[in-house]
Amino acid sequence: EIPPHEGRVVLRLNPGMIFGTGSHATTRMCLKELERHASPGKIVLDLGCGSGILAIAALLLGCDSAVGCDIDPKAPDTALKNAALSGVEPDRFRVYAGDVLKDQKLRRIISEAKYDLICANIVADVIIALAEDVPKWLSPSGLFVCSGIIEGRQDEVIAAITKSGLRIIETRNEEDWYSFTSCLPR
Repeated sequence: EIPPHEGRVVLRLNPGMIFGTGSHATTRMCLKELERHASPGKIVLDLGCGSGILAIAALLLGCDSAVGCDIDPKAPDTALKNAALSGVEPDRFRVYAGDVLKDQKLRRIISEAKYDLICANIVADVIIALAEDVPKWLSPSGLFVCSGIIEGRQDEVIAAITKSGLRIIETRNEEDWYSFTSCLPR
């Protein structure tokens, strides 16, 4: 058991064979953005949630509820077990398995709400494909935090995000990986 640093939130997880331990630069960059923007009253969507690390972190930082989805059929069980390990109440976190780009039932479920924070720590190709959907799912004052963008692909992702109507307000770069935070025009 690692003692928490003063003022820090402890997130416990066992990722098993699922992506998302917090040690990768892309996850760290997303977590930094969540620390800045997660707060009570907010609803989170974690696209490609893997172990659930980002959604769980947002919930531990005070967000009201989260929805996660991942293409890996093992992700829901792993993410929900990790949420329980971190003391997240089960009614605050729903997780689905499926391809959010192709699964119409999953898309309908996701579309039932507008999200204050949307996280996507996946790969550039999927972020590019998702970019046109994000504004439909984002609340008017919401933020889209995406990462998993390797050096050399950042311009393509920027182009897709801006083409969708979002405005990039924060860029991070760590260990040849990029993260962008964007919002709807205000």
